[in-house]
Amino acid sequence: MKAKTRAGSPVRFPAILLVTVVWLAGCGSFTPDEELIRGHIQDMVEALEDQNARRFMGPVAEDFTAATLNLDQRGARLLLRREMMARERIRARTSSPEIRIRGEDRATATFRILLAGGTGLIPDEGRWYRVETGWRRDGSDWEMISAEWEAVVGE
Repeated sequence: MKAKTRAGSPVRFPAILLVTVVWLAGCGSFTPDEELIRGHIQDMVEALEDQNARRFMGPVAEDFTAATLNLDQRGARLLLRREMMARERIRARTSSPEIRIRGEDRATATFRILLAGGTGLIPDEGRWYRVETGWRRDGSDWEMISAEWEAVVGE
């Protein structure tokens, strides 16, 4: 299929598509490792909103620790399930994570998240939290090994 430019010369759509894809690929400045971690965080946010604790906990390592409440993986899963059962809906919005790859097998991701949906740890009116997560390479993927969070005001 051919199209004509304003000057009248033919342009093939596949060529335009190829140039667009190459240009868009060049726009992303994230490494594949950063993209994997970003993907996990986004999946976890979606799982939280879908109230799917199993999916949320998917990338969480067995030796995970949450220093904020002194939780291990089991404690984090139980807390998450309790929060999900306590409310009809949870809403979450995140800032773009700042990811730092440390060596070949460690990374941190820091971001802000707005949570709303009920009483308790997730208030009705919503609250911003600053979250820092630690990640460890597991083969070709990454797993979350730690998390710390604190409520922040005026974010």
